Amino acid sequence: MERKSTLSKRLMKSFIFMLLAVFMVISGCSNNNSTSTIESDANSANTEAALPAAGADKMIAVAISADAGIDQLDAGAYQGSMNVQAMIYDGLVEYGEKGEILPALAESWDISHDGKVYTFHLREGVKFSDGTDFNAEAVKFSFERWIKDPSNSLNVATAMQSLGVVDEHTITMTFNKSYYPFLTELSFARPVRIISPSAVDPAGDITGKFVKAIGTGAWMAESYKTDQEAVLVRNPYYWGEKPKLSKIILKVIPDPQSRVLALQSGDVDIAGGQLGKIPIESVPVIENNASLSLQESPGTNSHFMIFNYNTPALQDLNVRKAINLAINKKSILENLMDGIGSEAKGLFPLTVPYVTSSNSTWYGFDVGEAKQLLADAGYSDSNGDGMVEKNGAPLELNFVLQQAEFPEWKSISELIQSELQEIGITINLQVLEPNAYYDALWTNKTYDLIMYRTYDDAYNPHAFLLSLFHSTAEAPAVVWADAGLEALIDKAVGTTDLKERQTAYDSIFDKLYQDAMFAALYFPDDIMAVNKRVTGYKSGYTTFTPIFWNQLDVGEE
Repeated sequence: MERKSTLSKRLMKSFIFMLLAVFMVISGCSNNNSTSTIESDANSANTEAALPAAGADKMIAVAISADAGIDQLDAGAYQGSMNVQAMIYDGLVEYGEKGEILPALAESWDISHDGKVYTFHLREGVKFSDGTDFNAEAVKFSFERWIKDPSNSLNVATAMQSLGVVDEHTITMTFNKSYYPFLTELSFARPVRIISPSAVDPAGDITGKFVKAIGTGAWMAESYKTDQEAVLVRNPYYWGEKPKLSKIILKVIPDPQSRVLALQSGDVDIAGGQLGKIPIESVPVIENNASLSLQESPGTNSHFMIFNYNTPALQDLNVRKAINLAINKKSILENLMDGIGSEAKGLFPLTVPYVTSSNSTWYGFDVGEAKQLLADAGYSDSNGDGMVEKNGAPLELNFVLQQAEFPEWKSISELIQSELQEIGITINLQVLEPNAYYDALWTNKTYDLIMYRTYDDAYNPHAFLLSLFHSTAEAPAVVWADAGLEALIDKAVGTTDLKERQTAYDSIFDKLYQDAMFAALYFPDDIMAVNKRVTGYKSGYTTFTPIFWNQLDVGEE
């Protein structure tokens, strides 16, 4: 990344942005329409006595884009903030760098030779935040609350045949197939994390009603005001690295520009990532603020363009290659993304498991070669208007996108439109609202080209490949239908042999490239804005744990 030129471009934008910021309504930084307040028992005499004295007054405020949902933060459900869920509840295992599976509540595990039986050896001496004991029965209780729910599509749920308590600190899971991502799924933020049997009413009843969030994680809820804020404090019984902070205040700030203003005013100390995105156009303002630092880390997702394999013109490999070669990915990064990211060299960045420098290959930028490939496919400009046609029919494609979730897609798509016009392809842009966009992608396939993004971290590469490049009993593959590719995906996820798995993924990525099954665009970086009074900042490895919260501290600049 060319940091000097990128930084100068950002600084040129900062003055304009700061002028606009003057007219922002500062009151937009918080929402005072509280509908309910929930106080936890974190302030009880016993809990206060147990809290460490060191750093008792150290706290920070973090901007979040939506309500944390503390009152519905059931470990076995999908409501509330996934980020907060991961702070309160632990899993049996944890997702590490490049997908390394690390011990958490399970200190170790054994896998049978056929890959179907997992035996977890649980950490001893662990307590939930209410002081009750963590053990194998608590794990069984947690899983039995959701494991048979027919709406749950996790393989760890659909493939589980039995769940058995061997002793107080040992539990087994038996599955009907070999599937290496079982462990990866067990690292997710939900619904696989462990909740105390005392968190429901009646206590210990797997059908009991959720009462409050009681986990073994480093944090627990102290107070909560709907649509305003959630306050988390240290769990006095936490078994792992003790947090240096005593309190984290999560402030709800739905508007992105208001989050930037809150950072500038000092109302919040951290904003960004999936917690509450920072607009790309605000990056120069943050970089030009002496009290703030911009933390960039390589992300785990990519943005790319899908080809509709039902479109006759796109069934020609030369056309798909030509489209790839006509797109200037470097220009997208430098001119439209402020250098936040890198050029895509495949479907996934190097931060994703099984992606290596040797299996990351994609098409460069070569307009001349792109034009030649179209000519090889039988397209020519017969009337001199600059647009190519074949058998009297122009090469015209509909390009669908949405900008509600990704505002930058509009300008990126317009650039791609002009670049494809340079090689003679007419592109009609269609900006849809999110519901219509996802219907076009998943249901009716009413597009020729469509912008999309991969999943993140623990869902890559296996879950994304299975979801988008693999058929189901009900429907063909979404992105590109290819029986050979599906066989390779099946082999990769089913083998227990690490070398065989890597070889299968190498073949998958090579086939994606050789057949140009999509158009790679860019790998975005994750960005966080952090007040310089906060020390110990380190980016996490997942979107649900974007920061190593326990390492954060506050001090003088």
